[in-house]
Amino acid sequence: MWSKLYIILVLLTNVNSYTIGVVTGGGVKRIYDVTGLPVHSIVIKAGEDKSISCPGVNEHSLVLELEWLSLTGHLSLVEYMSDSTTVWVNQNRISLLSDSFGLSFHPALAEDSGDYICLVNNRPKPDVLVRLIVQDIPDPPGRPLIMSFTSRSVNLSWAPSQDTHHSVVTHYIVHTRVGEDGSWNVAEAILTPDNKTNFQVVGLHPYTVYSFRVLAVNEMGASSPSKESYYMVTLREVPTGKPTITTAHNTSASALHISWRPPHHDTIHGEFLGYRISYRPRDRGPDGIKEIYIRDPSVESHTIQNLETYTQYLVSLQVFNPEGPGPSTTVLVMTDEGDNNSSQFQTPRTYRKESLNTKKVLSL
Repeated sequence: MWSKLYIILVLLTNVNSYTIGVVTGGGVKRIYDVTGLPVHSIVIKAGEDKSISCPGVNEHSLVLELEWLSLTGHLSLVEYMSDSTTVWVNQNRISLLSDSFGLSFHPALAEDSGDYICLVNNRPKPDVLVRLIVQDIPDPPGRPLIMSFTSRSVNLSWAPSQDTHHSVVTHYIVHTRVGEDGSWNVAEAILTPDNKTNFQVVGLHPYTVYSFRVLAVNEMGASSPSKESYYMVTLREVPTGKPTITTAHNTSASALHISWRPPHHDTIHGEFLGYRISYRPRDRGPDGIKEIYIRDPSVESHTIQNLETYTQYLVSLQVFNPEGPGPSTTVLVMTDEGDNNSSQFQTPRTYRKESLNTKKVLSL
């Protein structure tokens, strides 16, 4: 008798009504009509130890046989007969209460949500349909997709959770990650204002690799993270950093030498292509500007040749990327005395940026 395998067939007849058949290896054993039964709904939270009472059974009831059936799961769960109880499924967390014949879940899980009936003493029809609603955190949302982006923002869209487990999603949490091997920025997670499945993330850095993931949140808590988005790179911007000129001095009556340190790489905002040096005599207008492009980011010094003797020059230095040059650092430097022919025999004067009192080098 205990080796019987029970399978429940659910036959829909119309909305909110159906009949079930308990089938054994020998064929249909019984048909139970649950059409029009009153529905008793019970709402519990996942993880709690809860039990549902068998409708119509109390402490004065004489129970000789009893069976709990899951209509949603198409399963016979528990059978009581002749003071013996058999639990057919999930024996480690489903049991029958000996005093009230209630169905006990320890603990209840989201998968336990569904319709149940309790059949007492071989009755042909249960008294009540018990609808168990187990609330839990939502399923993870779909993978976020990159819909559009700029240098400092990205528009994300994702599919909602397939199952919210009887608790409405109120909002989402967005995690960002910088680089392909970076860690998720959980401490500064972004909370969306509502349950819309799209969101614009702002405050990003130009020309930076990002990926994103999303968590759905309901009254029960946050879901597991979604699959991460595919990697994307924000657009370039012109650089915001400027190099630091460390030394500027003349090397002859017709040449000036400058050296520098590059700005921080986070301020380049694109591919670092090199440096632009512009210079002109101080007493002449912008029409007199000449340019030198150094297309090697590793270079950190340069000598400007063929200058006028004993002349003050405004020398500006900028980094540039494919979007253009960034802000400039400008110093004032004076070539040495003498003519170009004799300058090679003179001892060059060295003026550092800090020695502004010499009036030979000025940082602007």
